[in-house]
Amino acid sequence: MTSASLHRCLTFTVLLAAATTASAADWVGPAPTIPARQSLDALLRANPLARDQNLRAIPVQRSAHTAQVLVQVRDREPLHYHADSDITVVMVRGHGVIHIADKSFPVKEGDVMFVPRKVVHYFVNRSPVPAAALVIYSPPPGPKDRVVVH
Repeated sequence: MTSASLHRCLTFTVLLAAATTASAADWVGPAPTIPARQSLDALLRANPLARDQNLRAIPVQRSAHTAQVLVQVRDREPLHYHADSDITVVMVRGHGVIHIADKSFPVKEGDVMFVPRKVVHYFVNRSPVPAAALVIYSPPPGPKDRVVVH
């Protein structure tokens, strides 16, 4: 290999590395809207359900690619689906039954469930206290993501 072709090869490698780095930075997206570390227990203590409140969603973090929401359920969710997002649900408090399409699954603290977008689902709390779950949306939901089925 001549020194000229070696120089062209090294130049191409440096340019490719720079392009790859830029793409990786674009993929990461903007910084989360709140600190990267959150205590779910602290969020629950600071945002309890009111006596007459059945559901409450507390934003945790959001980027261009994902959103995390802490959802509390006193009794049950309405039958619904998400038009924009797949969701992963991590039970952090309580227990109950999640209904996904035509199947039902008992769930407890520590369980993880996946619900693809546009699949009808709902959760029924069987705990004596409000249940709570960390719900991870991918991609983040738009303003018309949650569609209640009547």
